[in-house]
Amino acid sequence: MQAASRRLCAISTSPFRSNRLVLPSLITNQQSSVRNILQPSKTWRTMATSSPSQNEWLVILPDKPGAVERRLAIRGEHLKVANERAANGLINFGGVMLHEHIKEGETPKFKGSIMLFSVETKEEIWEMIKSDKYVENDVWDLEKVEIIPFKTALRRAL
Repeated sequence: MQAASRRLCAISTSPFRSNRLVLPSLITNQQSSVRNILQPSKTWRTMATSSPSQNEWLVILPDKPGAVERRLAIRGEHLKVANERAANGLINFGGVMLHEHIKEGETPKFKGSIMLFSVETKEEIWEMIKSDKYVENDVWDLEKVEIIPFKTALRRAL
C-alpha cells in the first residue's frame, strides 16, 4: 500500500499532471506535506480540470491605426474594469499585443489586445467589449475583432 501511495504522490508532483491522480486515502500526513512543498500553489491546469459550466473564448482585439495616444490616456480606466472582471472569473488572462517588444525610452508599438474569457456565450463577450473604455475612446477596431472558441490545455502563473 505504501509503494502505491509513494508512486501516486510522485506522479502528482509533476506540473503536467492533474492533482486528481492522488487518492487522499493513500497519502499520509508526511507525504502530503512533501507534496505541498514540491507543488507551487498555482500549477498547470489540464483540460480535465477546467470548469465544465463555462466556455472559454480567445478574443483578439486589434487597435485602430493611430490609437497609441488614446490607448495610453485611458489605460488605467480600462485596466480597472478588466481587473474587476478577472476577479469575478470572467477573464482568465489579458494583455497587449505588440509589433515588437517595448524598448526603454520609446513609445510602445501597440498592435491590440488579447484576452481569454470564461463565459457561456459569445454575446456576453460582445456586451463586455462594447462597454469597454477602449471602445468608447476609439482604440479597438471592432470590425476586426476575433472571438474564437478555446479550451485551455495548460496554464501557469507568472
